[in-house]
Amino acid sequence: MTADFLRAVRLVVFGATLLPLVTTLCSAWLLPGPAHQVRMRELLAHLVLIAAVNAAVAVVLARGAAWLEEWARGQAAFLDSLPDRQVDVAIAASAAASLFLELAVIRWQGSVFELFALYKNLGLLACFAGLGLGYALAGRDRLPLFATLPLLAGQMLLLVTLRHGLPGAVIETNGYSWRVQSLLATPFPEQRNIGFATAQSAGQFVAAYAFLSVLFVLTALAFLPVGQLCGRLMTRRRELHAYSLNLAGSLAGVLLLLLASALWTPPLVWFAPLFAVLLAFQAFDHRVLLAGTVAALLAAVVLAWPVSVQWERIYSPYQVIEHGPGEHGLTVIRAAGHYYQKVHDLSVQAQAASDDRRRVGFYYELPYRVHGTPGRVAILGAGTGNDVAAALRSGAEHVDAIEIDPVILRLGTLYHPERPYDDPRVQRIVNDARTYLRTTPETYDLIVYGLLDSHTLLSHASSVRLESFVYTVEGLREARARLKDDGILSLSFAVVSKEIGRKIYLMMTEAFDGRPPLCLRGAYDGSVIFLQRKNGGLTLPPSLTLNRREGFWAMERFEDASVRADVSTDDWPFLYMATRVYPRSYLFMGLVVIGLAALLLWNFTGERPAFSHGVFFFLGAAFMLLETKAITELGLTFGNTWHVIGISIAGILAMAFLATAVVSRWRLRGIVLPFVLLLASLGAGWWVSRAGGFAPTAAGKLGAVALLSLPIFFSGILFARFLDEGAGIAGAMAVNLMGAMVGGLLEYNAMYFGFRFLYGLAAALYGCAFLLAARGRARLAAR
Repeated sequence: MTADFLRAVRLVVFGATLLPLVTTLCSAWLLPGPAHQVRMRELLAHLVLIAAVNAAVAVVLARGAAWLEEWARGQAAFLDSLPDRQVDVAIAASAAASLFLELAVIRWQGSVFELFALYKNLGLLACFAGLGLGYALAGRDRLPLFATLPLLAGQMLLLVTLRHGLPGAVIETNGYSWRVQSLLATPFPEQRNIGFATAQSAGQFVAAYAFLSVLFVLTALAFLPVGQLCGRLMTRRRELHAYSLNLAGSLAGVLLLLLASALWTPPLVWFAPLFAVLLAFQAFDHRVLLAGTVAALLAAVVLAWPVSVQWERIYSPYQVIEHGPGEHGLTVIRAAGHYYQKVHDLSVQAQAASDDRRRVGFYYELPYRVHGTPGRVAILGAGTGNDVAAALRSGAEHVDAIEIDPVILRLGTLYHPERPYDDPRVQRIVNDARTYLRTTPETYDLIVYGLLDSHTLLSHASSVRLESFVYTVEGLREARARLKDDGILSLSFAVVSKEIGRKIYLMMTEAFDGRPPLCLRGAYDGSVIFLQRKNGGLTLPPSLTLNRREGFWAMERFEDASVRADVSTDDWPFLYMATRVYPRSYLFMGLVVIGLAALLLWNFTGERPAFSHGVFFFLGAAFMLLETKAITELGLTFGNTWHVIGISIAGILAMAFLATAVVSRWRLRGIVLPFVLLLASLGAGWWVSRAGGFAPTAAGKLGAVALLSLPIFFSGILFARFLDEGAGIAGAMAVNLMGAMVGGLLEYNAMYFGFRFLYGLAAALYGCAFLLAARGRARLAAR
């Protein structure tokens, strides 16, 4: 296996060294002109770097091949020689490190390149591919765990260098060198993104897919030895016992990441214990340990490197938040690498001294000028406090400031010059806006939606963004229900296209019983303010002057029925998709992922990877869809906050553990009843979802947990039952993870059919598993 693995490493190293040249050429193609032309000396420098790095790697791998082969064999022998009393701990530790590493890598990738913050599923699929292939190769007599840390360090160095340039390099625009402009556009045109362009030129697509392909293979190769490690250890125990230990360790990994998120820790803190665990498994040889330590130290330096002395980076539970100096010495916030918001001094004195500040102040104060002096105000997405300060300047008696990210709220408390969060009239609430609206008994004179655009997804297993359920027809109806009889709802949004503007217009119209909102266009951050009174009859007061001098305001029209738009609902919460179109670009990316995974598998066919029965494939694909459904629906019921999502993942693992314990304790026989109960629970979940889901009451939350847990439990029963029939644990895990990878790709169907469709899709996959299992049993009975 070592030769096959090293061949794959050499190919991905060549791709990684070629990637900077590809992005440079594509950026020059994208931005032609004297300032962006690639000079011959730059081209030669790229070629020299490619040749030098690849020659060095070739020499090291050729001259050190015997050592690497010895290390790989020694690693496998070391695991086989572990005393029995240590094997259980080793299985749990390797599983914990595996899942923690998976989540940490996915999160870190999103903190460096925002493409991965919006499409975390890509990193997840790479991890599944690597782990699955590693489990399939667990029985081989060579295990190249020594390669994981160097590959992780190399990936980190590559991404940070692409993102920030080499130390001392000049960064021309918005924190980026022009040489990566081709990577600043998403290759998925079905969705719009605020502040993030969509690829249109051939250069952008070439650069994006080259980038994603290299990162996929790099990540998969780094995780392959980890899968081998887990699989080889698990083969030393009975199948159900080994699987239980794997689930217990995975649960511990999730809880550790929850702790790291709660403490706002940086990536170095996430990866340090992971590096320690991997090094502990390599302590059998001082040379292997030394090589791993050097790679870990390199990774630590890259993770801790101060990419900018002017910007402080804080890792909130959701994403990386950067704050630095802006105009007039005030703070600017970036989220996931993109501009997020500015802190403004819009006090009466500041507005009187500056026309620009007066125009910005007019934007923030407009809802209050329309309403008059409000009593109680709720601000959804309060951010650093600009909207809160406007409410206080306008005479609000009480302000509930709801902000999901505690880091952003903290920065506003520390750095906003008007100190709005210190005012006794303000109550700070760290929560998801939708959940707050569903659960609060308060009613308001004015509900103000700030510019909610999270720049990140709800979880690694879903295409839903943090704010997606805030902008649905059901969410707007719940906001309307929290208004007093003469209350006004003000929704500001950076409208990036006519289609998105019409979409929000139609949602507001439907939520307010067919009455269209007033729509005002402003000059600040490209926003449109949609205004609606609870019981209708909203008009602008005569005293309100809207003209270019006051604030560049104009009435915006979205009545044009020729502009196609489909409203967002809780079943289809895709605000940034103007219409329901099948995500063909996602399908193409899925084919690329499958092709790369197939190439990796083909590379190792000489080692005869061991895969178990195909029933585990369908169980894995269906389980992935169940996990996505559970995360999204529990998030809607309990709140789309980081700890709810983390607890949901932990709960899924706990239910699988409980199912395994039940099978192990009572030795359940037969598969028909668990399949029937599984399909029945899926049907019940579909019916409840179609009826609008559970209410956010105590009984509703209990019902949601029960109904979403039952399919997980019965699925776990089936998985454990098939394991108990003698299926090899490593091969079963390999097939299951490959199925999970396909399930992750099938999840994209929700972008067209809606999330309820996943119930039917999961049921169909479980039906395939049942037919395959029944056929296998019939063959055995016929012998």
